[in-house]
Amino acid sequence: MLTPYTTWKIGGKAKYFTEPTPEELPQVIKWAFTNNIPTYFIGRGSNLLIDDAGLPGLVIVTRNSLTDLQREDDVIIAGSGVFLPHLSQFAAKQGFSGFEFLIGIPGTVGGAIAMNAGLTVFRPREMTSIVKDFDVLNLDGSVETLTMKDIDAQYRQTNLLDGKRLIVEARFILEHSGDPEEIKKNTFAHLAERKRKQPLDKPTAGSTFKSPRGSKSAGWCIEQAGLKGFQIGGARVSPVHANWIENLGNATSHDVRELINHIQDVVREKIGINLETEVCFLP
Repeated sequence: MLTPYTTWKIGGKAKYFTEPTPEELPQVIKWAFTNNIPTYFIGRGSNLLIDDAGLPGLVIVTRNSLTDLQREDDVIIAGSGVFLPHLSQFAAKQGFSGFEFLIGIPGTVGGAIAMNAGLTVFRPREMTSIVKDFDVLNLDGSVETLTMKDIDAQYRQTNLLDGKRLIVEARFILEHSGDPEEIKKNTFAHLAERKRKQPLDKPTAGSTFKSPRGSKSAGWCIEQAGLKGFQIGGARVSPVHANWIENLGNATSHDVRELINHIQDVVREKIGINLETEVCFLP
């Protein structure tokens, strides 16, 4: 079952599953490609809804294997499985700012780059502001080095979301040095804001919908539509933050999808805004 590998704690079985070492990864990818087996990449499983029926191919999990993290001169080098809060804390200890916003994002380096993760409130930033370049492994086993410009990075979206390339390693720019204690203070201010506004005591996937452009936040729209606390099956619109959907313990992927569709319909009808999902669906 893939349930333990997602922050929503939802998901069926994978036909094939592996957590390969960096040395094993090219062979695993090439094997799947040669045998025409669909491949799915998972970091910490945040921002992700896996169907209860499971996945019909190979699931590659990176969070326990591609986790090297080091500094070389003015660059941080991180494996795709590095937890973003760990990257944030590492940069702070090195005396470099600009990474504070990562402390509140419960994903990995690879997933964050693939969706250009970031914050839209409380000192907004996103991955395009800190990524120098990164290596991707193609399904045929070849490796490329790319920048954020090469993958058409937009708001919470890049063309890496097609699942045809796996980010292996990334390099981050260290541009702004400062007092480590002051940077640490700013980092924990981000963390305190997250704890104050987000439901961290329930399984969630983070923000469910993208913030509508030129409008109020998605959470504001959902709350104004009267849906805060609304529930379908075991899935509930969080009473803490309306853009988060909580798994109350027995939610299925069907419950969550039905709730997402209901939210979109009601917000469209009452607020006149089309909410676009930030969550990725597999398959």
